[in-house]
Amino acid sequence: MNRATRITSAAKLDFYAAKSSMSMAFVLMIVAVAIGFVTHGPYYSMILTMVFGVTSSGSVFSVHEKCHSDKLYGILPLKKSEMIAGRYLYGLVIGVAYLLLSAILGLILSLVISGKVDALPYWASLAFAFAYFGFAVGVAYPVYLKFSFAKAYVFTMLPMYLLAVLFLVVTHKTNLVSGIGGAVAFFTSHIALLPVIGLIAGLALMAVSIVIANLIYTRKEI
Repeated sequence: MNRATRITSAAKLDFYAAKSSMSMAFVLMIVAVAIGFVTHGPYYSMILTMVFGVTSSGSVFSVHEKCHSDKLYGILPLKKSEMIAGRYLYGLVIGVAYLLLSAILGLILSLVISGKVDALPYWASLAFAFAYFGFAVGVAYPVYLKFSFAKAYVFTMLPMYLLAVLFLVVTHKTNLVSGIGGAVAFFTSHIALLPVIGLIAGLALMAVSIVIANLIYTRKEI
């Protein structure tokens, strides 16, 4: 079994371990959609979807801790670095799935609420949402590996949620767009750059995080 296969197997193990907790995703999507309707802001729903995606991706740590699966990893033909790579691969797959769901929700809600889709805020929301996902996962995963999910969840994720909510409130209550008119004009003419920037930012943040997580976990006694 080569390294790529072992990493993929570790990601599959994480998926099966956290599968039961994915039922909460449906409830969270209802919340995101409801907020979009109440605020008449489909793009808020898109960003909240990715915020909830961070919650879903992090649930695997909770499941493994409750089942003491770290002992299982200790007897599997799997290096610690491969377990970390598998965990981040799992997180990336969850992030992409939520990103696609966010994109679909944004399209549907935009058409229902206003009858059209404004390209600039739509793609900007997707770009910000994935960059946020990479940032939140990038911060949370190493912390969970160092201190455990049960000890660190509230102190790690609460600031992340507050940051996302603060951003939504500020954009809703203020005319933020007028203050960045130059950027708006540039991206209106170069919309294709928005998803590229969001993708690169999210992946870069996760790449830095996986290096930190690997340093933490390879020194941790199981």
